[in-house]
Amino acid sequence: MKLSLENFAKYLVFSLLFFHFTELKAQLNVIPFSKGVISPEMDGIIYSLPRNIVCVEISVVKTELFKGPYADYAAKYLGLTKVNAENVTRYSIDNVAVTMLAEPDPEQQYFIALNPKSKQGTAINMALSENGIISGFSEVKNISTKSASTAKSSGSQPNQMFKDLLQPTMLEKVDTIVRRISVDTTTIEEKIIRRSVSEKSADQMARETAEAIRKIDENISNLITGYQEVNYSKESLEFMISELRKTQNEYLSLFKGNSRISVSKHKFYVTPQPSEEGLLESLCKFSVTTGILPKNSPSGESINLTITPVNRNKNLAEFAKQRDQMTKKNRGLYYRIPQQTRVSISSGANVLFENIELISQLGIVTYLPASGYGEVVINPVTGAISLISIN
Repeated sequence: MKLSLENFAKYLVFSLLFFHFTELKAQLNVIPFSKGVISPEMDGIIYSLPRNIVCVEISVVKTELFKGPYADYAAKYLGLTKVNAENVTRYSIDNVAVTMLAEPDPEQQYFIALNPKSKQGTAINMALSENGIISGFSEVKNISTKSASTAKSSGSQPNQMFKDLLQPTMLEKVDTIVRRISVDTTTIEEKIIRRSVSEKSADQMARETAEAIRKIDENISNLITGYQEVNYSKESLEFMISELRKTQNEYLSLFKGNSRISVSKHKFYVTPQPSEEGLLESLCKFSVTTGILPKNSPSGESINLTITPVNRNKNLAEFAKQRDQMTKKNRGLYYRIPQQTRVSISSGANVLFENIELISQLGIVTYLPASGYGEVVINPVTGAISLISIN
């Protein structure tokens, strides 16, 4: 069959376009470092798949109760029975949060071999994180990370809680001593002023403070009833009453005691290893009297992390294993199919946290074809494909 000049020109243009297209969509050749023999002379790109780190953050509330200096006289002078009888510190677990972090898996590193013959015609866009975890092919994605802040805990010393409210403990006494001296028939009277300082008793200081509290009640009552016959504005009256109540509560704390609450956060990191049964890991120990303790502490109750695989797909795992054993010339990008797991944090029989999470290294690793797709987006935390464009 003979071709006309016009048909020959069309055939030539079509052939050139097809050749150029195949060069642009050149096949990938991805070699696992754990299996393939990679020559240092080969040109290519190295990437890693992620493995997950389970970050457990435990928020602990510390409650400190301080005994008031006049607590022993609260019932006697004010009729108060519910007071802090001693200095006590208690701890409680307020919240437990679990976050999945990612780091490069040293067992899942790969080399994308570049064909030197197709360098001029092949354009490859790769998206990698700073530590080499792949997140995209032919489409660059910005990966952002969030940083956690730790809670602040502060407070003054227990012996300073009531410093500004205590009455002076020194009482000045002034006594007048009269001494009479008789000389012959003349009597001389000499007056000597002697000053002495003695410490007030706790009972006396408590009584004076209770009187001050009752006096504040009287002043508030006078303001409300208009006893002083002064036409205060509403704002001024409310302000004065508020300040009097504030001062009264401060004096009451000398009898009732005071408290201070602070929150601390403790983080624990666990990297699960591939296992059919899952994982049981002791994070720490906890005591209501001492708070968070090391996991090897002889006291306290253990706080445990439990990871249990959910709905394992054995058929899929077997298929991926057989596929991996096949001898093929070229393979495309390797990716993960993460395992769905039940993650729980417990203290004894008390479950503090439970949720379903994806853990990449407990799942399956497989690969894409060497060609046939134009765009792939890979989740940088799980290593799973989240978007793929098939040509």
